[in-house]
Amino acid sequence: MSYPVVVLKIGTNSITKGCDQGINFQVINNLARAASQLKNKGFHVIITSSGAMGLGLARLGSQNIEKNINANPCKQTVMSYKQALTSVGQVELVNAYQNIFKYYGHHVGQVLVTHSGLDDAHRNETIQNTLEKMFELDLIPIINANDTVSSKELEYGDNDSLAARVAVLIKATRLIILSDVDGFYDSDPNSNQNAQLIKFVEKIDDSVLASAGDSSKANGLGGMKSKLQAARICQQEAIAVDIINANNTESILTMVENPKQEIQGSRILVS
Repeated sequence: MSYPVVVLKIGTNSITKGCDQGINFQVINNLARAASQLKNKGFHVIITSSGAMGLGLARLGSQNIEKNINANPCKQTVMSYKQALTSVGQVELVNAYQNIFKYYGHHVGQVLVTHSGLDDAHRNETIQNTLEKMFELDLIPIINANDTVSSKELEYGDNDSLAARVAVLIKATRLIILSDVDGFYDSDPNSNQNAQLIKFVEKIDDSVLASAGDSSKANGLGGMKSKLQAARICQQEAIAVDIINANNTESILTMVENPKQEIQGSRILVS
């Protein structure tokens, strides 16, 4: 592929304001501005976005859901209702991206992907062809797992591995994972105020993964472990990965144009 592709992945805990609080429009607007800057510099951009389940929960309201299922969805993961909530949230999600990117003069298209689709050679090729045609039409693909028909994402974690597999499929130059923390720390910064940010990661092995944690948020499936697992997929294919805070989107263009400089985040190195 002759043109550079950057994949941006944003998680549930960044794109929503919290359980039952809806879309964080400021974060999406900042992400859209950064993606538009990349496009204006000649990059093709793919956004892999989580948040559909959380937005579905916000649209229906936690109190209304609790009356129907006799459980507080803000205190439980309500995974058995995940697909139903996602069917509502996917509409909210793509509408938000469509409206905000229109302001920046760009069009988006929704692509719902399953991990089984990426495992199947024929569907894998179809997904790749679709993304390439979207680039030709100057569209920004908004990808998320099609959880209404597949629960496979539960095995991978909050679209992190999905973003990595898409990056490999489309031969992206870089995957940038936007998180609710600044990057990969040597311990959990939420419980250890002395935790140190690891700015460069040379190799993701089992010991590195063991030091990372899962998501502690009810409406999120990922966590740093799933992000590092995704980064390892890319590292094996020589695709660079950055993990940064979703509030730091203004630095994305500089990060892409200067891939070796130190950032306020974690860079996964490739040879």
